[in-house]
Amino acid sequence: MTDSSFRSAVINQDMQACQKFYSQNISGTELIQILNDLLFCSVSVKQSTIQDLHPVCVLNSIKNLIGDDRENPSKLLLEFASNYLCGFEFRDDDETQLDDVVRDGIGLTAFLGDLEDACQQGEWEDLQKLTAKTFMASDRSRGTMDVFAELALQDCERSAIFIFHLLRAYQFQEVKEDNWAFTKCILEWLRGKALPQPHDQADSSPSEVHDLVIESGDLSLLGAVSRLWEGDYVRIRGYQREVSHWCSQAFYTTLNIKPSLNHWLIKDKKRKFIHQAETIVKSQKSQLEKANALVILEAVRSLYKTTSPTQFGILGARLDQLIR
Repeated sequence: MTDSSFRSAVINQDMQACQKFYSQNISGTELIQILNDLLFCSVSVKQSTIQDLHPVCVLNSIKNLIGDDRENPSKLLLEFASNYLCGFEFRDDDETQLDDVVRDGIGLTAFLGDLEDACQQGEWEDLQKLTAKTFMASDRSRGTMDVFAELALQDCERSAIFIFHLLRAYQFQEVKEDNWAFTKCILEWLRGKALPQPHDQADSSPSEVHDLVIESGDLSLLGAVSRLWEGDYVRIRGYQREVSHWCSQAFYTTLNIKPSLNHWLIKDKKRKFIHQAETIVKSQKSQLEKANALVILEAVRSLYKTTSPTQFGILGARLDQLIR
């Protein structure tokens, strides 16, 4: 189901209607549908209304955090998700652009190489029509989206967090009817931004810089590139090529962080990340500060699984420093 009353409620910013869904017993397929609708709405946000972090990063982080207890999903996090999305405007002409391509009688012969060249050269005026044409020629497949993802990763510093969360948001249900919204989302992210040339494969990987970044680097970025590296993607070789270049350039100064030896991160509790996420949502931070903190928390949740016990204290101290 790619169209639902809940999705419409979010798009129309009808918080009262959203609240009715949350007041029900949410579990199983109902939870999956709500999360998928929230993710769809996040990739449908107009790029011009985004000030900092892309909403798909926030919504996919919330989805992952809620996943720690699917039988008792956090309604507090769900409510924050829809309220947060209401701070943006949504695209409403996605399908119209595809209809225009068909109506104009433009042939459906298109090549991904042409799309890559146009994007690399910054031919933004022609790129939207070419993207729609390529997308239709591929029978509305995800191929165009994957090309854009690899191009975006040529600038890992700016795009790796966004690309990771968008790809995982898509993989949550992989609904073909939603492919265009995800494709348009990356296109709008890329629009007007100069891309570096593709990089050569470097002799480096996220595991080799893991400890260094845990102690002094960008935890959200490390969480993203680590999971992209290990992901199952058609264009994984291209993704790894760009990630390897970023890893080869990673350099950080020592922050002399004192480990937090009794941090909640060390405790063996199923809902500990959910509890911390709810604490963030209930805080007096701004919506933007809460969103950033949730993305960092979700990244730490992933890094926690690959970090040695001796580093848990450092990871916890870094987390406290970043989201306080």
